[in-house]
Amino acid sequence: DVSDTNYHLPVCDAFIDACAEAGFRTTDDFNGADQEGCGYFQVTQTPEGKRANSSTSFLDPVENRSNLVILKKTHVTRVLFDECGESPAACGVEIYNARKGIRESLLAREVIISAGVINSPQILKLSGIGPSAELEKHGIRVVKDLPGVGENLRDHYGTRLTARAKNVKTINELARGPKLVGEIAKYFLGRRSILELGPTLVYCFWHSDETVRNADLQVSFTPASYKEGLQAWLDDEPGFTLATWQQRPESLGYVRAKSSDPFAKPLIQPNYLDHEEDRRVLLAGIKLSRRLMNTEPLAPYFDYEGYPGTHIQNDDELLDVARQRSTTVYHLMGTCRMAPATDPTGVVDDQLRVHGMQNLRVIDASIMPTMLSANLNAGVLMIAEKGADMVLGKPPL
Repeated sequence: DVSDTNYHLPVCDAFIDACAEAGFRTTDDFNGADQEGCGYFQVTQTPEGKRANSSTSFLDPVENRSNLVILKKTHVTRVLFDECGESPAACGVEIYNARKGIRESLLAREVIISAGVINSPQILKLSGIGPSAELEKHGIRVVKDLPGVGENLRDHYGTRLTARAKNVKTINELARGPKLVGEIAKYFLGRRSILELGPTLVYCFWHSDETVRNADLQVSFTPASYKEGLQAWLDDEPGFTLATWQQRPESLGYVRAKSSDPFAKPLIQPNYLDHEEDRRVLLAGIKLSRRLMNTEPLAPYFDYEGYPGTHIQNDDELLDVARQRSTTVYHLMGTCRMAPATDPTGVVDDQLRVHGMQNLRVIDASIMPTMLSANLNAGVLMIAEKGADMVLGKPPL
C-alpha cells in the first residue's frame, strides 16, 4: 500500500513552513495532478504498517508456488543461444551455483534479464551482445553487435548540505544507545518508530529557473546528518540535511566489461556533472538549499551550517564541493535503452525484446530511454507490471 507517513517531527514541520515562506506550494500527494511543491513523503508499507519493498510485496506471497523455483546464492554467467535460425534465439542461461560449487545450464522458452542497470548490460556483454570492439577486446565471441549496450547511463547526483541543530531531537540521537533500543521495541510493538523511516522525510520538487518552471530540481530534507564524507555514519551531535539534485541530468556515462570473467566487476563511469546544464541546475539547487536553511521558520532549530560551511561562497567553490562530496542517489537508468532498431543507442524495442534476438527481453530500469522527473521506484514497478503483461501476451489496458 502507498500511504502517508505518520511520523512528523517539529523540525520537519518547520522546514515545510520554510519552503512556504520561500514561495513553494505545499502538497500532500506528489503523485497527484501537480508534482511541484513540498510536503511529507509517502511510503510503501504492508497492511500491518511495516515497511515494504518489491520483494515483500510481490515475491514473498508467491514463493511457495509449485511452478516457481527461487535459486539463492546463484550467479548468472551468460545467456545460452540456439543459433540455427535467422536470428539467435535465447534458450536458457548458464549459472554458477555457489552452494554446489558448479556451473549449470537452465533451459527456458524465453529469457528475461532483470538484473538492474549495471548487471543487465554486463550479462548481455558476457553473452556476446554488445559493442563488437569491446567484446572482441576481451575475447568474447560476438553474437549480436549492439553498440548501445552499457551506454546512456544516467543517475541523480545528490549534493548534501548539513546543519547543526538545536532545541530539537534528531535521528542522530534517537539512533544510538538506549534510545535506539526503545525505537526497536516501539517498532515491533506497532508504535511509531524511526525504523519505519526511509532516508528522507520531506521532499520538494521545484525548478531552477522561474521563467521556465519545468520541475528540474528536487530538494529533500532529513532530520539527521552524517559525518563529513560518509553517507551512512550519523553525526554524534544533532543535525539535519538538505540534499538536492537535478531531475533530468544530461551527462551520459557507461558500463563496460573489464574482462570475459563473469565474476569480474564491470567498469562504471557515470560522468557526473559532465554536461554544463547539470552544473547550472545543481548549483541553483545548492543555493536554494542554503536559502531554505536560513529562513525564519527554521531559525529556532538551525544553529549553524556544518558542511560545507559559510566560508564556501562563490560558484566555483560550490561546484568543487559538489564534485568532491556529492554521491549517487541510487537512481541509475538507461544502459539497455528502449529505442527503434534504427537508433544506434537502442537495445530493446517497445516490447522490451532485445534487437536482433529471439526469446530475450530486458525488464528493469536499464530500458528507460530518458530519466524520469522523479525517484525511480514507482517507474520501475510500472515497467515490471507492463513487461509481465507483454510476456503473457495481454493486450494494453
